[in-house]
Amino acid sequence: MKEKLGDIFEIGSGGTPPKSHPEYYGGNIPWIKTGDLKSEYLYMAEDYITEEGLNNSSTKIYEKGTVLLAMYGATIGATSILKIEACTNQACAAFKKNDRVLPEYLYYFLKSQKEKFVKDGVGGAQPNISAGYLKKVEMEIPPFEVQRSIVNTLDKTVSIANKRKQELIALDDFIKARFV
Repeated sequence: MKEKLGDIFEIGSGGTPPKSHPEYYGGNIPWIKTGDLKSEYLYMAEDYITEEGLNNSSTKIYEKGTVLLAMYGATIGATSILKIEACTNQACAAFKKNDRVLPEYLYYFLKSQKEKFVKDGVGGAQPNISAGYLKKVEMEIPPFEVQRSIVNTLDKTVSIANKRKQELIALDDFIKARFV
């Protein structure tokens, strides 16, 4: 049976400390933007904010295991799982972890919906989806053991695909070096 993401997860987003206050930046609190959502797990941020920046903006700290999803522009649908405590800007939806869904299962589900998210994005120069939109998206929630099995299978498949991709890149490099 399918359930709405909003019925399963607490879904939030962050904020951006005012740029007019340089003292809000360069601290020790990881601050995630959609450009950071490049791999399954996120271990570090490109940018950091100060405690003062955290307290003077709408951003909030999310715990390890939170699944992030890009909601704006060219990065719509980019997804990562936090392996650190971190804040986000307003362009990231944050799905708070819970005891019903493995973060990796949600990660793969959201990745599978990327084309739909891009197609459903609204707006002109920078189309976007909203937390309200995401709350209405439905997903199947199998038992925990089945989620684990699905995640293990997908992890193996992705690993094989990545290995093949590296082999093709190496072959392409060899051919260019040898024959071009």
